[in-house]
Amino acid sequence: MTNKNQSDDTHPIGAFDPQRRPPSAFTDHVPAFLDGSETPREFLEGCLERIDALEPAIAAFVHLDMEAARAEADASTARYAANRPLSPIDGCPVGVKDIIETADMPTQMNSPIFDRWQSGRDAASVFALRHGGAVIPGKTVTTEFATGASGPTCNPYDVTRTPGGSSSGSAAATAAAMVPVALGTQTAGSIVRPAAYCGVYGYKPTHAALNIGGIHPLSLSHDTLGTIAGTMTDAWATAHYIASVVGGTPPHPGLDGPATLPDARKPETLVRLYTNGWHEVEDKVRQEFESTLDRIAASGVRILDRDNNRTIADLESLLDDVDGIARTVSAFERRWPFAEYTKRHPGKLSALAQERVDAAMAMSRDEFLDALDRQSQIRAQVDAIAEITDGFVTLTAAGPAPVGLESTGNRSFQIFWTLTAAPCVTLPRLAVDGMPVGLQVLGFQDRDAEMMAVARWLDDFCLS
Repeated sequence: MTNKNQSDDTHPIGAFDPQRRPPSAFTDHVPAFLDGSETPREFLEGCLERIDALEPAIAAFVHLDMEAARAEADASTARYAANRPLSPIDGCPVGVKDIIETADMPTQMNSPIFDRWQSGRDAASVFALRHGGAVIPGKTVTTEFATGASGPTCNPYDVTRTPGGSSSGSAAATAAAMVPVALGTQTAGSIVRPAAYCGVYGYKPTHAALNIGGIHPLSLSHDTLGTIAGTMTDAWATAHYIASVVGGTPPHPGLDGPATLPDARKPETLVRLYTNGWHEVEDKVRQEFESTLDRIAASGVRILDRDNNRTIADLESLLDDVDGIARTVSAFERRWPFAEYTKRHPGKLSALAQERVDAAMAMSRDEFLDALDRQSQIRAQVDAIAEITDGFVTLTAAGPAPVGLESTGNRSFQIFWTLTAAPCVTLPRLAVDGMPVGLQVLGFQDRDAEMMAVARWLDDFCLS
């Protein structure tokens, strides 16, 4: 009989333990690279060994180029030997979600329309990674155009379950330590949900803080580039470096804050958000979350919620129909290119994607404008709450990853903060029956570093 902490065919990396400390961050290896006791090539080989061992079960990658990655790692090794690394992420293996363009690899978006397609250029984020000497072993699986049919990727903790979407491969690859960090995108919940389901850190920055040039569009109002990683340190360092090279999506200047993960800061006050997803929360998850909140409050952090603060109650009321608002905005904004795909490539969209195209084309301009107005009201209310709290805390998902690969899971606890344009991060600190469930920390627009400082304290607190 297999011990619950050992791997088997169904559980390739064993059971999830929310008290497990994160592995060493990639940046922790830099001193060894500089003194020659370790090399980026050796670090990469460890990742490639994990890919060889686990990729057949997990299917996190749609394209791999190990020889090109080895050449990049060798070049990085030479730079460290000469004491001339290009950046803090020089030599870091990074998975790239397959809606993000890469000049030397196909960008296929899990669609037959783009089978073997190459744009001949790197997306802004990939350009930044290469500029800093990062190593790109391959492209990670996405759902169709990050919105439609699921891909083949399985959850590393239980291959009968979804890894979440649409950044499926990025979350699974980092959970299985195939790469320390990967790029993901979020239009509804596509960074933090898969990160939560796979028991890793998922960081969605302030909207437009990272340049989305060269990424297939869904909704310009909501599309956000971020990172998924085995450590918060790597998630932040990679995102910050990308922003330092290519800025945000104009006119946004990028990310503020230090290049390394901000120091932990204990909050004085946190807002606990229920949202309309609370009624969907599984009993065991509810108990785990409530117990964690009680411990946080007992440590001296004041918890505000809809029951003890009128301003929070007003925000919760505004969030009641957030799913409908977000769907309307993102659907109207994806008319192009999806309606064009329907016309030029009939029959090549999945039934799910085609259904969403039809719904978008049936919307009126007035519906779109009304949704934008309600979105602005929510964003203004969130900004006003900055005066009374250090941040927000809630669940990342209503329960563990669902069984089956057809659905990528419930998005109720992710979509509302995407709509606010503010940053969030999921921490792998809750578990039910050996499966991860994320604890989500939410911040305020353009104050990402402050949010990460609070999140780092909460992450450490949950381990104490």
